[in-house]
Amino acid sequence: MDTLGLSGSAAAQVPSEQVMRQLETILSSETFKNSSRLSRFLRYVVEQRLQEYTALNERRVGTEVFDRDERYDTRADPVVRVEARQLRFKLAEYYANAGVTDDIIISLPKGGYTAHFEWRPGETVKFSEIAADKPADLANDSPAGVAPAPVDTTALGQGRLRRPGIWLCAAAGILCVAGAIAAWRAFSTPKAASIAVLPFANLTADPANQYFSDGLADEITDSLGRFKTLRVIARASAFHFKGKRVDVREVGRLLHVSHVVEGSCERSGDSIRIVARLERVSDGSLVWSNTYERPNSDMFAVESDLAAAIAQSLQAGVGIPLPKHVPNAEAHDYLVKARYDLQQMTPQSLAHAETEYQRAIDLDSQYAAAYLGLGAVQYDEYIARGSGHQTEAERRNIERLLRKTLELDPQSPSAHAMLGILAMQYDWDWGRAEREFQLALASSPNAIAESHYAFLLIFRGRFPEADQHLRRLLDLDPFSMMTMNNLALARILERRFAEAQEMGQRLLAEYPNTIAPQQIIGGTYIGENRPQLAASLFRQLRPRFPQAQLFEAMACAEAGHREEALRLIRPFEEKYQNSGVAMEWFALVYAFMGDEPNTVKWLQRSEDRHEWQVLNIAVQPAYASMENTPEFLALKKRIGLAQ
Repeated sequence: MDTLGLSGSAAAQVPSEQVMRQLETILSSETFKNSSRLSRFLRYVVEQRLQEYTALNERRVGTEVFDRDERYDTRADPVVRVEARQLRFKLAEYYANAGVTDDIIISLPKGGYTAHFEWRPGETVKFSEIAADKPADLANDSPAGVAPAPVDTTALGQGRLRRPGIWLCAAAGILCVAGAIAAWRAFSTPKAASIAVLPFANLTADPANQYFSDGLADEITDSLGRFKTLRVIARASAFHFKGKRVDVREVGRLLHVSHVVEGSCERSGDSIRIVARLERVSDGSLVWSNTYERPNSDMFAVESDLAAAIAQSLQAGVGIPLPKHVPNAEAHDYLVKARYDLQQMTPQSLAHAETEYQRAIDLDSQYAAAYLGLGAVQYDEYIARGSGHQTEAERRNIERLLRKTLELDPQSPSAHAMLGILAMQYDWDWGRAEREFQLALASSPNAIAESHYAFLLIFRGRFPEADQHLRRLLDLDPFSMMTMNNLALARILERRFAEAQEMGQRLLAEYPNTIAPQQIIGGTYIGENRPQLAASLFRQLRPRFPQAQLFEAMACAEAGHREEALRLIRPFEEKYQNSGVAMEWFALVYAFMGDEPNTVKWLQRSEDRHEWQVLNIAVQPAYASMENTPEFLALKKRIGLAQ
């Protein structure tokens, strides 16, 4: 009888036939039954381990499991690293739930792709303690001396890239929905090194220096994001506590972190004074603190030193990743101002941000973060003008800025994420978009990449995979209203309307004056065939949100009131070129009427404008009755979503 065990392990060896029985138990579980790619991956590594004890490398796994050809470039295509990370999480989820009493543990240890089998030790495996890492056989993949790049999620507006959904427009805001967060984290516990950087108090009398204190927290957040062993909370959620007196223990509980950074800063003439504290949330104790008194020109150095000291205190890594490029001091100040203005999201502030990012580039042509920021603000302005008012030259310039970012900083996760967004929405190149999102996530955890990768998977009907990324998004950015909107949207597209409505109700209770939660609730009413309730809700929204008239028309169409629906949409149809609404919304009204020719007509216009909304064409419940007709299949084929 064959037996297998780790060399040098004190555990008894595991018979191979029992390993195979355990494998089949895992693959037939609820955790794995809808994850065909991960199931194939797990079966492969287990069977290879049973057949031959030879360490598997990334290239072999990529070609034999993920159907890559012989020219497969492991540096450009991180599919194996990304899927290995997901497989480790899946296995941990299984053993934390259905497999909590199983006798045999099958795992994929960090640093390689060779399966490991052992009898269950005295303690159960915890989901959060299994993290992905760069495999040992990739140790020489990165150029010598090149450190991981910082995560520049703030430059992307922290999720404020507008993403209108099925029945709703994406909205930015702050959210604390304890019940929903607890449900998504049922199998997760805080990692040994997880941290939130709270906004620094501005002790300067001049409020014009607010950009400086906010920027300090942003820069430290980005620097800490370079450490793969740290889970760093996204800015939007950390800034939920801005201006509030909070107990760090409560912050830790709400953000699900083990440590918190807080402090203050003050500018006086040409000098700065920064006080920073690292606190352990379990007991509120002080782990590390320091006071920096330096010239203004040393700001970048202070930020780097501060982040390195925090990481060392947390034992976040063997080596401290040093910045690849030390920017010109004046350019850095312009960048911090630009990021602050970008956060304000007004036409005037966006114009200021664009000027400031360009000034930073003029002063320092090697400043990768400035190119990324300029690309982000131009993208925001591009989206704000709406479909029908955008030019190909503008989009290509945004892409050029992102490519320049990667030329200077090849591992920038935010640049890869934005390129993934452009590839998905404007080129309909789903394979390239997925590779860009995978590259972003291979560098470090990233809320923007998690969110948009989840929607790529949703649009392609890969709901179980999307759920994994939405969970991680919630783990990184739990207080963002957009995060909860995205969860609700996913549930609507999965036709799980009751869950979506519950999320909408919680949002509404927290933010009674916002539009998005009511759009979610109205959308679920339509999905649940309760159009009268939906029509009433949207009618009440019209004074504050005139476009709600189209959603009211959807409800009327679903209720069979065709003439009323046509009356409601007619004013918008007559001026559709400049109506300020998505073409896909007209398609939805006609879809609820069962009018396929007009549905197809408006979807064609939506595709012509490369609207974000039309990307749900293959999974939108309203189109179910016509999804296999020749005309509709042609639409899906054009956009690359035909099966």
